[in-house]
Amino acid sequence: MKKILFILLPFCLLLSCQHKKSLIVIEGDIAGASNDKITLALITNEGLEPLDSMRMKNGHFRFELKANDKNARERAASPMMYQISLSSFNTLTTMAKGGDHILIHANAENLIENYRVSGGEEAVLMGQLDSALHSFIQPADSLYHLYSNDIYNDSLREAVEQQYLQLVNHHKQYLKQFIRQHPNKMASFVAFFQSYNRRHFFNKQEDKELLRQITHNLKKTYPENPYVQNMQYRLETMDLMEMERNPQNDTD
Repeated sequence: MKKILFILLPFCLLLSCQHKKSLIVIEGDIAGASNDKITLALITNEGLEPLDSMRMKNGHFRFELKANDKNARERAASPMMYQISLSSFNTLTTMAKGGDHILIHANAENLIENYRVSGGEEAVLMGQLDSALHSFIQPADSLYHLYSNDIYNDSLREAVEQQYLQLVNHHKQYLKQFIRQHPNKMASFVAFFQSYNRRHFFNKQEDKELLRQITHNLKKTYPENPYVQNMQYRLETMDLMEMERNPQNDTD
């Protein structure tokens, strides 16, 4: 009987560890939220997939994602993006994989502004990107208001546009450095596609080789990740379209 117990014990511990790794916890405290409703959704290549919702207790929330089926286990195997929402206009995006316990502290007035996050490396990197974008937005908004108040002043418009382009270039250099420092992190994808007022800092055509390098690095680390697979397909499609436009470049 004792031998059976000794054999079963390691097996049970193994199952326990596997179960723990397949569990994602996203919780936090939102100042000023009281008992408001909060929702959690998975960001897929096709859009948002609602996962859960709850009423907070004095601003506290806790979501637990268990890998109870094959799709959920595959999803938990690599970092995926999750959107936390108080409304359709007040959202925060984080990233997590199986075993992560994400802790978030934010303000209900604007979730993404100056929030703090811990408990997962990719989530922390996402927080750094959001913080850097917020630092860009503040002076950019000031320039926009300055421009709007005197829109017919040509000299002012030229000066504002020049300052704005300097801000854009400075933030783009930050994003390039971020990608160089984190070549194997999923957050580098987010860095490449970061935008402000529908303006992307990188261009998929002009900066295609950088996107290709990010995809190549992540494919080695997370070959089954749906974001990586989708980006690989999109790059291949872009290459085919370019070959069709310029058949003379096809040496074959």
